[in-house]
Amino acid sequence: MQVNKVWMQSQDNKSSGQVSHTQELGKDDFLQLLVTQLRFQDPMEPIKEREFIAQLAQFSTLEGVNNLSRDLGTIADLERALLWQSADQAAVNMLGCQVTLATEDGEVTGIVKGVRWHGGRPQIVVEGQAYDLGYIQELKVVTTETNVEDE
Repeated sequence: MQVNKVWMQSQDNKSSGQVSHTQELGKDDFLQLLVTQLRFQDPMEPIKEREFIAQLAQFSTLEGVNNLSRDLGTIADLERALLWQSADQAAVNMLGCQVTLATEDGEVTGIVKGVRWHGGRPQIVVEGQAYDLGYIQELKVVTTETNVEDE
């Protein structure tokens, strides 16, 4: 939930006039609001049980959403890591293979002589030049008997 708010800090900060500006209402803010509401409620008209339970349910929902968001971020990070690991393995498996690459300067055909990583991404080295895997148009396995395996 996005809100613009100014929240006065604890008693120490109130005396010094410090103010904290935040963009999100978090679980700590929610608990502070709930405790403040309980502290300053009218003893003749206390918070009704239903209202209190509804506020606790909202807190539980907020906590669940925060946990879900954190877990989804972790899953996305793992998925990216697995994707790059797969790309790394594919690049290494191309060593010694003949590739045809479609580059901005035209087609390049040659044997993959090496693999390097640039910006965390694998690149294959052909004719002394590194290329991203996205340039590959064709891949052939080179054998010692026929130089290039038949299609």
